Amino acid sequence: MTGGTARKPLGYGSRPEAGAAQGRLPLPDADLTLRNGLRVVVCSAPVVPLVEIRLTVPYAATAPGEVAHCQLLAELLLRGTAHRSADDHDAELAAHGATLDASADARKLTVTGHTMADGLPAVLALLAEAVGGPRLTEDAVAPERERLARRIRLATHQPGALAQHALLRRRYGEERAARWQPTPEQAASCTPDDLARVHARHLGARSAVLVLVGDLQPEETLASVTELFEAWEPGPEGDVPEVPPWFPGGPLQQVDRPGAVQSVIRLAAPALPRTDPGYPALHLAQLVFGGSFASRLVTRLREDKGYAYQLGSGVESVPGASTLMVEADTAAEHTVAALAVIREELERMAADPPSAREIDAARSYAAGSTATAMSSPGALASGLANLLHVGAGADWLHNWGPLLDGVSRDQVGEAARRFFRPADFTGVVVADETAVAPLRRGTTGELSF
Repeated sequence: MTGGTARKPLGYGSRPEAGAAQGRLPLPDADLTLRNGLRVVVCSAPVVPLVEIRLTVPYAATAPGEVAHCQLLAELLLRGTAHRSADDHDAELAAHGATLDASADARKLTVTGHTMADGLPAVLALLAEAVGGPRLTEDAVAPERERLARRIRLATHQPGALAQHALLRRRYGEERAARWQPTPEQAASCTPDDLARVHARHLGARSAVLVLVGDLQPEETLASVTELFEAWEPGPEGDVPEVPPWFPGGPLQQVDRPGAVQSVIRLAAPALPRTDPGYPALHLAQLVFGGSFASRLVTRLREDKGYAYQLGSGVESVPGASTLMVEADTAAEHTVAALAVIREELERMAADPPSAREIDAARSYAAGSTATAMSSPGALASGLANLLHVGAGADWLHNWGPLLDGVSRDQVGEAARRFFRPADFTGVVVADETAVAPLRRGTTGELSF
């Protein structure tokens, strides 16, 4: 094994090193890479006799229909193997008080679960067997194929899904958005041979990350992982998630939903990757704008005007890129007014940059909310897995507080001026056409913002 060394277990919640006064989260006890490319990150957190398991396998699903095939593969991954039936697999998990679930999108396949601590080696053996050779026979594929097609079909009628799909098209164009979005037809036509090709192409150990957090002994755990996963094939080189391209701002696009009594507003602008040195300043700026309950946008749009019952801002991170998102759900009759308030608050970020008081409040909120969110082994495991997927280091959570402390008011003001210009945003509004009629630009479906 290469790429790291084990450290003495810190124990989750213990803070024996410098920075303890700031409540810094502990560093992982081990972070290393096996010979086949699998990265293993282990954190001892003996809160309860459980171990949280997170496996992330990144890839680039670029062929037509490939995302649907990856999602179907995820559905089948834990439904038995060439050597074990689905019933035997479930019985083995149950015997150890364990659960494992798999999901997939255009960039990664993820396995999430937990087990009783004494059952970790056995459950890891099940997982290693599953990723190495899932059961992909027609009798196994057929029912999952039908369920996936039905689920995709149902999701396409939900306002949130309509907005998400339309926003992808608005940001990246029809061709790229179509590659990233599964269709019912693609799922329904998937064959066992298709799945076997996807498995060989994408489900390799190279660049995969296994995060284990809980009541464990790091050295014993690493030895067990090495023994169980060393036979996992690395897979092809260069199969890494596609970095989304920069996208321009511009008019919003209406997605017609006749008779809708509420409108769904989704706006987006390019932002800094999580790994960029300027990201902490951007994060504080977006907290002041709309990312907390006390933010400017929430105060104005919900508390003062009563226009929106669900709204906020945030940074959506993927490997190599991030997007600044603004979201609001509002009654149809308030749609135009709500958009006007959002634009005014975006403009105010440059005209009236965040004050020292606002920044201090955002800094406290950011550090405190992160510590609170990571207070359980399960949340810590998910947080580490997500951060590692987007390229952040295993020490990112540990260093987050000091990074925030090092951000000056001028840096936050610069981020506010740079990333909150209304002209840099594009977006979609899922609404009845009468709700957005004053904003329509001809017959194109485009809306002024």
